Amino acid sequence: MAVRKFNYEHDGVHYYRFSIYRLGNNVQTVYTFIVDDLLIDTAQKYSRENILKVAKDKHISKIALTHHHEDHTGNVAFLMKELNVEAYGHPTVVKILSKGYKMSPLAKLMNGTVEKAIVKPLLSTDILQTANYTLQPIYTPGHSEDHYCYYEKNKGWLFSGDLYVADKIKYFATYESLFTQIDSLKKLTALDFDILFCSHNPKVKDGKKHLQNKLQFFEDFAGEVTQYYQQGHNARQIFALMGMKENYFNKYITLGNFSAENMVHSVIKDLKKK
Repeated sequence: MAVRKFNYEHDGVHYYRFSIYRLGNNVQTVYTFIVDDLLIDTAQKYSRENILKVAKDKHISKIALTHHHEDHTGNVAFLMKELNVEAYGHPTVVKILSKGYKMSPLAKLMNGTVEKAIVKPLLSTDILQTANYTLQPIYTPGHSEDHYCYYEKNKGWLFSGDLYVADKIKYFATYESLFTQIDSLKKLTALDFDILFCSHNPKVKDGKKHLQNKLQFFEDFAGEVTQYYQQGHNARQIFALMGMKENYFNKYITLGNFSAENMVHSVIKDLKKK
C-alpha cells in the first residue's frame, strides 16, 4: 500500500494535506499553508485533531482565510479559542461566519459543521505581515463572493485558495460565476509569481503557466457557449453540442448543485445580465 504523505515544505512554506475518506475512497483533499506564524485556512472539521497539532507545533499566532467554504473554515473558531489567536478574511467572510454558515446535509456529512466565529475584516489595501514575509490580499471573486488570494511579491508566491484547482474544470457549483472568475484570473496572471499554493492542487513549479492555462480554458469555454447561445440554443442543447459529459452521481447526490451543466448555465446567466 502506498504511503499517504501528509506534510510538505517548499522554500520555507510548510503545507499539510488533509483528506476525507469514505468507504476507503478519498472524497476530498484540502491543503493548509503556514508562513512563519501565519496559518492560511483551517481544513475540515473532521481534521480537527491533526490541524490543532500542526498549529501548536508551528506556534501559530494568526489565521488568514481565503473564503468561507467548510473545507477552509471548519476549524477557525476552534483554533481561535484553543490557541487564543485572531483570524482575518474578506469582510463578507466576517458576516457569514458571525451569523453561522448554512451548509447542505451532504456538506455536513463530508466535512462536518462550521461553528460561528468572530473574524476580523481584512481589506485589499491591508497587508499581512509575518517575521520574514509580507502577504497582500487580492480580491478574486467568482468561486465565491468573498474570495481572497494572498500574494508574496518578493518570493513570487501566490496562495490561490480555490481559484485554480486545475487547468481544466469539469464541474461547477450553482453559485459560481465563470465570467467573474475570468476577471479574477486576469488580475492574478498580471502578477509576477511562479509558485502557486493552491488549496487543492499546489504547483511549486510553473504556477503562473498553470493559472494561464485555466484562464485560456475558461475564455475558450465562455466563447463557445456564447456563440451557441446567440444562435438560439438553450443550455441543454449547448451542453450536447459541446460534447460535454455529466457525472450524474455528483449531480444527483448534490441535488443539482454541483454539475457539468452548471458551467453552461453560469455563462448564460451572466450573458443575460449584460
